[in-house]
Amino acid sequence: MWGINSSTSPTGKWFKSKVRDGDLLWFVTGKSKGHIVAVATFTCTTARVLGPLMALTFTDDELGWTKTEGNWDTEVHYKDLYNLTECNLRSEIKSPLTIRVYDEKCKVDLPAEYPHIIRYSKVVNSM
Repeated sequence: MWGINSSTSPTGKWFKSKVRDGDLLWFVTGKSKGHIVAVATFTCTTARVLGPLMALTFTDDELGWTKTEGNWDTEVHYKDLYNLTECNLRSEIKSPLTIRVYDEKCKVDLPAEYPHIIRYSKVVNSM
């Protein structure tokens, strides 16, 4: 699971309106020349419900989301997570945006790489 702010963040709002079941999510670390560390298949988003007395969804503490300041109001769920940290895939994209659509600026042909990833790798997390 991953969290986004879909209520005030323009990219979070955009993501929530555009992402569809089955879309591939590519995870990239910041300040790394676009180091692609994982890929997973999107399944759904869920609004977080964190009341003053009781939480109906997991809290930031329960999820381990305590190292970075933020207000994540939406859970992003995915399946079939592949760990790519050792593959040294670098997109070379430098941008402050946390959510992007794949385009020709990416130095890795992700649609071509994905069949090889699923053929030669193992899922590290599946729903």
